[in-house]
Amino acid sequence: MHPRLRRLWTGIFLALMLLATISACGVRQLARGEIQPPKVSFQGLKIYPPTARGWPLGAMLLLENPNAEPLNLLGYDYQLWIEGKSVAQGTSQQAVNLPPLGQTVTEVPITVQLPAVMGLLPQFLPMLQKSQQQRQFHYQIAGSFRLASVMGGIIPIPFKFQGEASPREGMNFLRPHLR
Repeated sequence: MHPRLRRLWTGIFLALMLLATISACGVRQLARGEIQPPKVSFQGLKIYPPTARGWPLGAMLLLENPNAEPLNLLGYDYQLWIEGKSVAQGTSQQAVNLPPLGQTVTEVPITVQLPAVMGLLPQFLPMLQKSQQQRQFHYQIAGSFRLASVMGGIIPIPFKFQGEASPREGMNFLRPHLR
């Protein structure tokens, strides 16, 4: 092998090893507990007027940084289930910056596809009858944030929330948008 080509390959190999070592530092820090993942808690759901593309929602999440240094999140992905049926999923590259030992509320935009909602109507119509009004429907939002300091955002920091609501609560929540 030509000496210049050998030096080039050696330089590329060393650069890749250095890059792998630097990005692995975040994984080691996370594993040793030097970096704590952000705490994520569900704050509420905003409902926006329906559009031709679907029904826009906003999941409000409180992100808390338990670390003395700032955390940068490179984006997130999510999925929403209602009564066990996936009705929305997506991903975003929107960055979120958490101050040291601080918190921020971020809105994860979710668009529920109208065909998915229409598919759930047969399940909800019986719940609206007086004899079935005590029955609750179940929802779940799950996803993950990508932490910049851990392998450049490759390793996800998961979140998951679930709950239930009565059909009457759901209708009261939706009523302003159904006119």
